[in-house]
This record gives sequence, structure tokens and C-alpha cells, in this order.
Amino acid sequence: MPLKHAKWITGIITLLLVFPIVIGLVGTLLPAFQYFPPLGEYNISLIPWRNLFAQGEFYASLKLTLITGIVAPVLALWFSLSLLAWGYQRPFFHKIEALLSPILAIPHAAIAIGLLFLLSPSGWLVRLFSPWLTGFDRPPNWITVQDPYGISLIIALVIKEMPYLLFVMLATMKSIKARESLQVGQALGYCRFTLWRKVLIPQLYPIIRLPIFIVIAFSLTVVDLALVIGPNTPSTLAVTLLRWFNDPDLSMRLMASAGAISLMLVIVFVLVGWEISHLLLSKLTRAERSNGKRCGLTDSMLRMGVLLGLLTLLNAFIALALLPIWSLARRWRFPDALPTQWTWDNLDRATPLLIELTLNTLTIAFITTLLAGVISVVMLETKRHDIARSSQTDKTHVFDWLIYIPILLPQIGFLFGLHVLLIYLDLNGDLCAIVALHLMYVLPYVYLTLKGPYLAYEEEYLRQANRLNHRPWQNYIRVKIAMLKPALFTAFAIGFSVSIAQYLPTLIAGEGRYSTLTTEAVAQAASGNRKQVGSMAMLQALFPILVFWLAQFIPPRWTKWRFALGNLLSKISRRS
Repeated sequence: MPLKHAKWITGIITLLLVFPIVIGLVGTLLPAFQYFPPLGEYNISLIPWRNLFAQGEFYASLKLTLITGIVAPVLALWFSLSLLAWGYQRPFFHKIEALLSPILAIPHAAIAIGLLFLLSPSGWLVRLFSPWLTGFDRPPNWITVQDPYGISLIIALVIKEMPYLLFVMLATMKSIKARESLQVGQALGYCRFTLWRKVLIPQLYPIIRLPIFIVIAFSLTVVDLALVIGPNTPSTLAVTLLRWFNDPDLSMRLMASAGAISLMLVIVFVLVGWEISHLLLSKLTRAERSNGKRCGLTDSMLRMGVLLGLLTLLNAFIALALLPIWSLARRWRFPDALPTQWTWDNLDRATPLLIELTLNTLTIAFITTLLAGVISVVMLETKRHDIARSSQTDKTHVFDWLIYIPILLPQIGFLFGLHVLLIYLDLNGDLCAIVALHLMYVLPYVYLTLKGPYLAYEEEYLRQANRLNHRPWQNYIRVKIAMLKPALFTAFAIGFSVSIAQYLPTLIAGEGRYSTLTTEAVAQAASGNRKQVGSMAMLQALFPILVFWLAQFIPPRWTKWRFALGNLLSKISRRS
């Protein structure tokens, strides 16, 4: 790309990323210490912290957050490592790999709603075994979802996080030469699971440390999943803070800001504790890893993780399959395993609302993802120029570190600080504000997806094209962008699915004026109208899957279609 003033472009985009983060953090930090001019509070004080620590609900929510936010990543990591150790380089495992993309593409709320339909006392799981095994003719009085221990929330988090970790691990296998290590180890008589436990997992963990941190931060701060399937009394800390921020008594925002700062500190402490635990575990198992035994009793942990991981994937697909069933069910009484009557009337009645929600959702997602793609390409091109000038392949820019901040920080921690700025600028409820907040979360995923393929591109192709025909911009688009089509389409699909899944940014910036499939599905999840909720969740899951499929389908056929279209146009022009 023939960019001029690359340093200026890099600096401006970096400032545009830093500005909302700083404003959001400052807008949350100052009210936490009683400084909040909109309420006439101009003095620094610790009163919000005293009020926070005097709240019994804070401690109950914090306890629940720590339980769900730590147990879920541990289980997700255990299951993903077990599945990888069991299936890597085996032919049948490619089918499981192909199933990861649909689960990764589906928004959190859609999975949570599907699990509600599956695990609730009147859900499909109980219906499947009733009445012939359970004897139930009516739904049992059980608390299987939104339970006070957060078990259903942990299940939902594991279903969402395990495929992501497995996807990341598969992408890093070449860097640790896993195939060669397996061949050598098995030739020496080591069991497959023992090889992974002693050799490959210790090499893999440092590479996937950052994705694990992202998963932990997500588990501790998730809002939409916790609203749909998490406990209510008490709720997780993020949901409790959301309720305090939305309280009609505006003074509650001071205590809520203190709680948001506390949640940020909790993330830091948990991540530090996680790393300390990893170091201790490495030291404790060092002797066992080097004792030369070809098999070990601890391999059974990986075997058990395989069964539980496959069961988790099965639950995910069953939960997703229930969404269209409920949206088309006319009569489905308990304990029938399937509806006795089907109808399209549910979709017909909801069509006007679904069309409005779909248009809002797709408009926001397309605009946000396109902007994220353009910014990512510009930043990567400036980074390539810097690398070419300095001849340092590992040179990093401050942007490469800042890009992770929106993912690691809790949304509840600084989005409400940005909300004050939006109100001050009279941008609250504006489409541009929603796109800007979505961009903060879509840009990191698009940038990180494109980074590897873009920087690995062989620039000699573009140089040769410019020597033959010196049209830099035209050659850049026709040669480089054309060769990077698969990576660009994949990055677009990932960014698109991330945008559709955004709940809190849409809720805060839109203020109810722009409802999307995600915000409306979460709001309607507790209404009891499973048919309407199923329709919304089905569409919410359908569009990301469709875009992922198009991202795989279009690139190999793009050139063929382009030539066919060119020939068709030339024939038409000759005839005319």
C-alpha cells in the first residue's frame, strides 16, 4: 500500500484507540471517589467504598463471580487440552475441527437461551426421559438453570470458551512441532496422553497464555450470559453493577463505580494467582515429567476430559437445535419430546419486530466490521513499513499492546464512564455511538486475525506487479488484497460475529433506541415466551454461521466468478 506519513497515521489511530479507554477509565475512577459533577459532587471521598463494603450483596456477588469465573476457565482448558491430546493428527478429528467454527460464530446469548430450553425443569433433557424413566407428568420443582451455585452459568461459559481455546491451540501446533514430537515419543514407547502431559502441554501453555487470560477476564465480567442463565439472588458482580448503574437513584452510580474498580482489581488478582498456581504446579510435577515412565495414572485425567469435552460439544449442538424447534412449535406440552403441532405463525406474528431487529443488527455489524477491517489493514501496512525499514521482524508498536486492553478490561468497568461522555456530547442513542463502542471490541479480533497472514505475505509479488505496470494502488488491490482474500474474509466473519454478540455496548450507547437481536433476546429471555425468544435467538445464531460459511465458500471461487463476469460483460458490450 503506497502510504504516506505512516507514522502520523499510526499515531492518530493509536490516539483514537487510547482516548475512549482513558476517558472510560477516568469516568469510572473519579465517581468511585465521590467526584461526580453531574450530581454536584466535587470533593474526593471514600464514602462510595464504605458504602460498597457495607453491602452484603457485594460479597455474595463477588463470591459467585470468583467461583464461576475461575471454575469455568479451568474446565474449558482441561477439556480443550484433553480433546487436543486425544484427537490431534487423527483423521476423524478433522470433523470435530470443522464443528468449532459454528460454535465460535454463535453469540453468547443464543447459546444461553438454547441451554435454557435444554436444561430447565421443563426442558428437552427432562422431556427425553419422561415419563418412562423419571415418572414425571409435570415439570419437576427443580432449580436446574439460574441456580444459586452458578452451575448452569459455568456450563454455558465452558460451552463458549472450550471451542475458542481448542481453536487457538490448533493454530499453534506447528510452532511447537507437535507432529514430530509425537512421532519420536511414540517410537520410544510413550503413551499418547503421557507425551502430551510431559512434553507438549508444557510447550503449548506459554503460547496460549494470553488467550487463557482473555477467557478468564470474560468469565469474570460476562453480563449477557449471566443475565440469561446465571443466578439472580445474588447475581454475579457484573450483573449487580449493571443494576446499580441503572438504578433511578443516581447516587448509586458512585457505589457502582467503586464496584467496577473492584472488579478490575479482581481480574488482576485472579490472573496473578493463576500464574502463581501454574508456576507451583510446574515445580511440583517437574520430577514426574522427567521420570521416564511411559504411562502414568494422571493420564486418566485427560481421558476423563475427552469424555466431558465431547459431552460439552454435544450439549452445545442440541441446545442450538432447539432454537428453530421452539420457533416453529405450535403445541408442545410436557412431557412430549417433540412438538405435536408445527406452525409458521410464530414467525409470521414476529416478522415486523424481527425485520427491524435484523436490520439494526446487520447494519451495525457490517459498518463496524468494515471499519475494523480498514483500520487493521492500514495499521498492519504501517507496521510492515516499519519492519522493512528497521529489519527487525519482532518489532512491536504500542498499538500491539493497546489492542488487548478492551478485551481484558471488564466492559462494565469503563463503558459507563464513556456513557457520561456520550451524554455530554449529546451522542447517546445515536447509531454512530453504537458503532464506535462496537468497534472497540471488534477491532482487536479483526486485527489479531489478519496480523499473521498479512505480515507473512511475500511482498515480491507486489514488487513484480509494480515493475510491469507502475500503478501502486491498483496493483495493491488486484494483487496483494486478492491473494489475502481468505484471511480478509475470515477476519470479516470473526468481526461480524463479535459485533452481533455485543450486548452491553449496544445497551449503553443505544439507550433502547436501537434494539438488536441480542439485546431483545436477552430482554425477552425471562418472559416465558419461548417461541418468540427462540425465533430471535435462531436469527442471532443464523447470520454469523452464514457469514462464516460464505467466508469459506467465496474465496476459492472468487477468481472464477470474476473472469466469468468479465467475459459476460465483454460479450454484452460487443453485441451492443
